Amino acid sequence: MTKIEWNKVTWYSKLIALALFVALPFIGFWFGTNYGEAVAMINATNASSSIGGGSQSLGLNSYYSNVADWQPDQRPDGGFSIAYPIDFQPADNYSLTPTPDWRLSANGELGMKLFTLSIPSAFEPQTNFSDATLVVGKSATPAAIANCLTPDQLDVPGALPPASTTIPTITINGAVFSIFHFTGVGAGNYYDTTSYRILHAGACYAVEYTIHSGQILNYPAQYHLQPYDGKKLTDVLNRIVGTFKFL
Repeated sequence: MTKIEWNKVTWYSKLIALALFVALPFIGFWFGTNYGEAVAMINATNASSSIGGGSQSLGLNSYYSNVADWQPDQRPDGGFSIAYPIDFQPADNYSLTPTPDWRLSANGELGMKLFTLSIPSAFEPQTNFSDATLVVGKSATPAAIANCLTPDQLDVPGALPPASTTIPTITINGAVFSIFHFTGVGAGNYYDTTSYRILHAGACYAVEYTIHSGQILNYPAQYHLQPYDGKKLTDVLNRIVGTFKFL
């Protein structure tokens, strides 16, 4: 039996060394490629699990557009139902105490503020959006009924008149609402109001929202704020209005 001398350089050891020298780069490339693909697959799986479990990054927009997933609120005492995203803050006023702010610019007429919904600034982070409020109110006073479907006198400080005297209408779940829109300004703040109104069951109902934003130039530059997405915000608010239904 031939004894192998490992420390002796031979022609076949040179051949093996040459083969390894040529093959090792290809072997390393193959392992590196497969390792990268494996890591990418793991990361994709983790991301998918996170989205599916927590549902939030990719499902956010679809949630706000799918009213069937929202929180319903039925108000037999107010004669209506409405739905809203779960992260918005509702306030039910079951006492039905008469108040002059049952709708904006009610000209002192008393009514009942039946429902209030607050949309926090976190809905549009890093923008000049401050907040928004949606209110459902009604009044059965003669003056409130008489003025329900006419443009307001706009006694709100800084309020600007409607852009047009033509009053558009929209049908929401079988009920025809008149639409009023006006804006207000003051101390670097903007207030944009859209009011949906209807005469129903002997009362004037108002479903309206006001968007409050700040003059972006008034914020320090280091905040790096961007203008808020008005289309996105009004789309969600109008979808909430679109869930309003008389019982």
